[in-house]
Amino acid sequence: MREIGIMLSSIEDVKHFVQTITMFDGEFELVSGKYIVDAKYIENLR
Repeated sequence: MREIGIMLSSIEDVKHFVQTITMFDGEFELVSGKYIVDAKYIENLR
């Protein structure tokens, strides 16, 4: 597994990130403090 930290400072940044990662295979997580969310799952919430 590979870990890369990025800063998403707005909801729009998160939306753009999620749209971008859906083009790739693999697992992606969004982490904020103690919360961890499957980033691709967010795309399904729309």
